[in-house]
Amino acid sequence: MDSDTLISGNNVKEENGSSSNSTPGEHKSFTEFARDKLDSAGRELRRRLPIAGQIGAQLIYPRRLLLQSTPTHQADVVLIFPKGIPDGMLLWLLQKLRGSRPRLKVCVRHHASSHCSAFYITASDDVLLQTAEEMHLPKLLKPEFGGGYKEFTVRDMHCFQKSTSGGELLNSQERSALVKYVLEAARAEPGDEHALEPAMTLRPGQSIVPACVSRGVISSMFPLHDHAALDSLRKKWVKTFFSPQPLDEICEYFGVKIAMYFAWLGHYTQSLTVPAFVGVVFWIWIGTASDYWKDIAQVLFSLFNVLWACVYLETWKRYSNVLAYRWGTLDQRDELLVEPRPLFQGEMSVSPVTGRPEPHYPAWRRRVWRHTVSLPVMSLCLAVAAGATFAILRAQDWWENTIGYFNWIPRALLAIIIAIEEEAYVRIAKWLNDKVSIRKLLHEFVLHGVLSSGYG
Repeated sequence: MDSDTLISGNNVKEENGSSSNSTPGEHKSFTEFARDKLDSAGRELRRRLPIAGQIGAQLIYPRRLLLQSTPTHQADVVLIFPKGIPDGMLLWLLQKLRGSRPRLKVCVRHHASSHCSAFYITASDDVLLQTAEEMHLPKLLKPEFGGGYKEFTVRDMHCFQKSTSGGELLNSQERSALVKYVLEAARAEPGDEHALEPAMTLRPGQSIVPACVSRGVISSMFPLHDHAALDSLRKKWVKTFFSPQPLDEICEYFGVKIAMYFAWLGHYTQSLTVPAFVGVVFWIWIGTASDYWKDIAQVLFSLFNVLWACVYLETWKRYSNVLAYRWGTLDQRDELLVEPRPLFQGEMSVSPVTGRPEPHYPAWRRRVWRHTVSLPVMSLCLAVAAGATFAILRAQDWWENTIGYFNWIPRALLAIIIAIEEEAYVRIAKWLNDKVSIRKLLHEFVLHGVLSSGYG
């Protein structure tokens, strides 16, 4: 039974308990009397108008619903489905995920408040450890084995720190990443092409979950938080002002990218104290000096800013390398050995580099599409943007010289044209990106290049 069902049951129980028509007296306080009146009003509203009663219940019990909500345990990743999804799709996806190799544990729940279904997914420790070895997950060795980071292997599990069990060896962020990796490894087989129609059509070898997310069959996919780790970070990080940031704990919970960002933020904030102090000194000096010394002070302060910027960049490079070495990301694996992105489409074949089956898309098809479709479409987008900009500029000159009033109208038209063309370019870029793997070229050149060159 899910939390929403429990909430509804508790509400019914409280309503039945407070159904007696009582008045404030010796045994009832004013608060209890007001609560009884609100319960009576809610029941009467639901009886007379069911829809309004549901709205009234949400307004009367918002805090109670939040307080009685219970967290979901034994789950790492959640898949939320939109309202009205057919049961056949849910059953097929459930069968595919539970029957995947390695096997996943899927708990199905229906949320009564939002009328949405959800899959709460996790995996056993053995499956996660095997997946960690397949992903070449770097883990910290024990001091007696040399320390530092090494790619995890199940055979050498005793050499790693916190290796008494899989639950202690892997933190919540790593568990979520491993479960997501297993989810993306579930691919369609021959005969599954029409399983999710009319929402989408699958191809043999296509990754199922990312394709469902991109097509809207799965409305969202996200990891669940660990409340104990969040409470620890809140005490050591959020509620403290003068203590240093717990970067290692941030890295362990949120990952290296988030931890590196906050490390840069703290390093940059501390480094700004130097130019701030020097700037105050120069400001006091300029306020009492003559014009000659003011010019000299401004030149010296400009040279100091240039020198400080160069020194700051070098110190941050050194500090970031130290953190990257500490967190085991200094030496990344070669891109040829990394798994292809889940939405990559192609015929399954054995990779000559890794020796594993991977989707392969012929290079000649990519080149043909790029030269016959992508380049002409981008050229057309550039021509439309340039033509619209030139027309608006000519209209602006004509309006100012001929009419002379309401000169803001051409600029307003330019803003409207920018919004329309931006929406059109986004759709064109997504369509081209789904057809061929030139995401960087399209996204940067079409969206940013066209808009900046056309409207700059």
